[in-house]
Amino acid sequence: MGKLISEEVKFDGVRFNVVQKVYQNEDGKTYVRDCVNPGDAAIVLPIDENNNVVFIRQLREAIGEICLELPAGMVDPGEEPIDTARRELEEETGIIAKTVEHLISVYPSSGYTSEKIHIFFAKDFEEGKQKLDSTEHIESIEKIPLDKCLELVKTNYFKHASQNIAILNYYFKYVI
Repeated sequence: MGKLISEEVKFDGVRFNVVQKVYQNEDGKTYVRDCVNPGDAAIVLPIDENNNVVFIRQLREAIGEICLELPAGMVDPGEEPIDTARRELEEETGIIAKTVEHLISVYPSSGYTSEKIHIFFAKDFEEGKQKLDSTEHIESIEKIPLDKCLELVKTNYFKHASQNIAILNYYFKYVI
């Protein structure tokens, strides 16, 4: 394993920074890694009493597409990921979940980013009110039966890997 020789912040933005790290191999050769550090995120798979999954549809500027996705957001400094999941679920859908449980945590692309995504599922809902941030523009809230979600995973419909992981992980842990 390489030894860290130096690191320098090359970009410090609103949502992430980029740190350039220089390492040295055992043979003395150096190499560089650019690391994107956005912080952690939480995503929540809300499942209602009829086994429907609640999704939001919103524009994702980075890919230039409107995507059907699960409620999610960045973990604020000092906030626990489960609290982020609860907060984002209420902000984006108006749902207040009595039960939120951890499914799995994953690194979506550890080759260049330190981001860790904490995946939860929620059940036992109360309807509340959406509390969107000024930068959020949710086109719609949609419910899809869990079985249909599995078909959408099979056909590669979802753009975000974390959604596929959430649906499949929940299915294998709690359904079969």
